[in-house]
Amino acid sequence: MVIPRRVVKRFSDLTLEEVSDMFISAQQIGGVIEKEFGGESLTITIQDGPASGQTVPHVHVHIIPRKRGDWADNDDIYPELDRKEKELGKELKDQHEPHKAVPRVDNEERKPRSQDEMAAESASLRKFFTQFEDIWS
Repeated sequence: MVIPRRVVKRFSDLTLEEVSDMFISAQQIGGVIEKEFGGESLTITIQDGPASGQTVPHVHVHIIPRKRGDWADNDDIYPELDRKEKELGKELKDQHEPHKAVPRVDNEERKPRSQDEMAAESASLRKFFTQFEDIWS
């Protein structure tokens, strides 16, 4: 996801500079994500407002690496994106309720990762983004 620094609910609430920064970042991050995760294409999408499926009241861009045939019908990704967006909204809400259980992995195919594994992935991705430090700092 690409998220602007300033918290705003709707895309139209962003300044022109923020829109530019967000999409330049999406372009650069998308290129790295596509290469690193072996994608052939990208789905780049925004759900802008509750009627569009946005459950987190903060503008953000989804960047999803894609491969030919990853979905039987290419548009089937959108209901899945909507489902994930709702799960994220619920998880964020639950974080403010300490008695709730910690969110778990969503399916059997996706295994939990250790802190060390996530740190290694971050270090691997970080080397691709050092070229953009002057832009993002």
